[in-house]
Order: sequence, then C-alpha cells, then structure tokens
Amino acid sequence: MTTIDKAILPPKSELLERGFVKLHLEFPEDFRDAVTNCNWEKVDALIFDYLKPKNILGHLISSYQQFNYTEHIIAIRDALTDEDGIWHDDGSRDIAFTWSLNDDCTLEGGELLFRKKGLNDHHSITPPKAETLIIFLTGKFGFEHKVNKVIKGKRKTIAGWCSIEKPNWL
Repeated sequence: MTTIDKAILPPKSELLERGFVKLHLEFPEDFRDAVTNCNWEKVDALIFDYLKPKNILGHLISSYQQFNYTEHIIAIRDALTDEDGIWHDDGSRDIAFTWSLNDDCTLEGGELLFRKKGLNDHHSITPPKAETLIIFLTGKFGFEHKVNKVIKGKRKTIAGWCSIEKPNWL
C-alpha cells in the first residue's frame, strides 16, 4: 500500500483559506490495472478499502478532517450527455474529495470550480491528469463547488464524501 509523507501534504491552512488542496497521489498497482481495464466493480471495491482509516485515502483525508462514514461514486461525464453542474455545497458532509482517473487527452470542459458561499470570485481547475487528488471543504465550512459541462471527451473521477456523523440516508 502506498504511504503518504505528511511533510509533502499541502498545509491545512491552505485548505481552510481556499477551500481545497490539490496533490499528486499515485495509483496503487491493482487500482491502476482496474482503471486501465475499466473494471469499475473492482475500482469501487478498492475505493471502499482505500477509505478505511489506516489505508491510503482514509489516512490522507483524516490528516485534514476526521471522519467515520464515507460515500463515493465513480463519476464518468461524457460530452454527448453532460450538462453544466450547479453550485452546491455538499453541506450534509464534512469533507469531500475527487481523485482523477482522466486519461483522455481530447478532454475539453469539465472544469471544477470552488468558491466561498455568496461570492462570485472562484478558483477553476482544469480537469487534472490521472492521479490528481483534490480534497475540499463543504458548506459546513462556507464553501461550494460545481463542475462545468464536458464539451469534448470523457471526464472520469472518483468523487467521495466523508462525514463524522452518519448521514440520514445511510
């Protein structure tokens, strides 16, 4: 299992100020194989495992925010069917993440935007290359986000949410 050197993590102060941190997180070999082969069932199972407290994602995310419950989805947005997202804050969760699976060099659009609630100024992140992890704060900390429409190609990510308390629907 890949380990994380806390010395290379962006500081928590950056997360609190901008609402997100971005870092490179290399795929473990079994995960890379599952993504390459579009074995989404295995990708899903591996993410469940990686989110456990002592595993790669659980350990890393808990460096910024403790949590007891997780949810995740494999998000594949295709230019043929995609539409612009709306500003939202995932406010029932404590912290969220997206781990890029993007391998489409023709990808256009699909930017991830972050802002403080009530402000028009925002940060825009072009869909990052595979192995880019973005950890971000939710509405509980006064932030919101959205994803722009994919114009060309496919945008592939793991999107996840972590909470201290079990959400009502789980």
